[in-house]
Amino acid sequence: MKNKIKNIFLLSLLVMITFPVASCGSPGDTPSPAPPDNGGNSGTFKPNAGNDLYGQIIDDRGAGVADVVVSDGFQSVVTNDKGWYQMKRRSGALYVSYSIPKGYKASSTAFYKSLTGNEKQYDFKLTRLSGDENHFNLLVMADPQVKSNSDVERFRTETMPDVKQTVDGSKLPIYGLCLGDIVDEGHPELTNSMRVLLQSTSMPFFVTIGNHDKESGKSGNDVTKTFRENFGPLNYSFNRGNVHFICLDNILYNTSKDYKGGITDEVLAWMKSDLQYVSKDKMIVVYYHIPWRQTNNKNRTQMMQLLEGYANLLMLSGHTHYQENFHGTKPYNFAERIHGAACGAWWHSNICGEGTPNGYQVYEIDGNKIVNNYYKSTRFDKSFQIRLHHGDGTWGGDHGTYGYELKRDYIVANVWNYDTNWKIQVYEDGFYSGDMTLSYADYFKTDAWAQAYHIGVVGRNPATYSQTSTHDFVYKLKNPEAKVRVVAIDNYGNQYEQTVFTDDLESAHIYK
Repeated sequence: MKNKIKNIFLLSLLVMITFPVASCGSPGDTPSPAPPDNGGNSGTFKPNAGNDLYGQIIDDRGAGVADVVVSDGFQSVVTNDKGWYQMKRRSGALYVSYSIPKGYKASSTAFYKSLTGNEKQYDFKLTRLSGDENHFNLLVMADPQVKSNSDVERFRTETMPDVKQTVDGSKLPIYGLCLGDIVDEGHPELTNSMRVLLQSTSMPFFVTIGNHDKESGKSGNDVTKTFRENFGPLNYSFNRGNVHFICLDNILYNTSKDYKGGITDEVLAWMKSDLQYVSKDKMIVVYYHIPWRQTNNKNRTQMMQLLEGYANLLMLSGHTHYQENFHGTKPYNFAERIHGAACGAWWHSNICGEGTPNGYQVYEIDGNKIVNNYYKSTRFDKSFQIRLHHGDGTWGGDHGTYGYELKRDYIVANVWNYDTNWKIQVYEDGFYSGDMTLSYADYFKTDAWAQAYHIGVVGRNPATYSQTSTHDFVYKLKNPEAKVRVVAIDNYGNQYEQTVFTDDLESAHIYK
């Protein structure tokens, strides 16, 4: 009997040595990918014949994540129920990336990998969230466009502390978008410094490429090499809650002087392949650098037709260094938010060419719609939304004098985030007097106060510092001696007020 027990023990020991029990590991360990193939539960994953790009996406428990969209920049596929994806790598593909799914942590640095050599398998690991984050804030910045170390220093000491304050004060999850022109033409060496600064808060910052981020004098992929080494693929998507984000490189570029807006047929095909997995009940946020407006830029109409029928559409652009909420009708009714620049008028002041302060936008999104929005001026409280002037005000310097050329009984209000549903009201001595009129049609098209500093004082070229303003308002007072209060009521019921008139140019270059 003893020999029998001994033999059983030895046999059991032999089995344990030959077939060891798997270790559970710690929760933070990266598990070895499970080996299921296309239809089995054992063995090495074997892609279909001809497919040479594949991998597995797992979560932080080691389980495969199904239905994640994966792309090589030309085509999109989805993972199977074990988290495996596969495709035939397209010629010219530089990255494999996944569209961050809702319910998982979003990182602006971990959703892609560079394709290298003959490597075929690229795996990713996701971290689960406690919820789907259906309610969140979106911070949108355009055109930091630094061209020197002093510009970088202003961005570091002025813009980013303001951004950090907004991020730290957000009671909701918050995500950032930067709409291109991270650096100015000919200064790619500053890109890395800007990447470090953009990533210096707890907020993921997703970036699109601008025309100045492309390098003139280079060809092929070298035109975008520096940008990509810092920020990754040029066209990609991700999800937050019920919102699908799409980033586009919409610059058809030859040289710094020879470029235009538009997307290639390949980018359009990628976008179509991406959207085939997005249900129509989602909100789409598409962001890029050059405004589309109602241009005939290459593939604009086809691109917008892909976006038709979704629950809501938010189109975001920069490039112009002025703020405009544009509304178009072709190929259907749409709105495009053209963002004022973080650097204003190229760091020569604290304002853009039409008077919008240096700053960025904040959007609050709940479900599949925007429920709040405001423009955040750098170093000012978010309540600062109006600059007020007397109609007969004149300002300037050694290079010229500018004014609105109105009489003293007129007032001018610059309301930079104005949209078509806003009301701009005037109160005289506490009583409602009337609504202000847009200056664009009947009075003037440029903001004289902004011109007076940029051209009159700094001596900049009028051709590049005279942007049209679509948000200056004029009103003739009933009593020129009355105490005046201008009230702006936005689309979401927020009310902003201004009673102080700006009579000098000091705040154009000094934060007060």
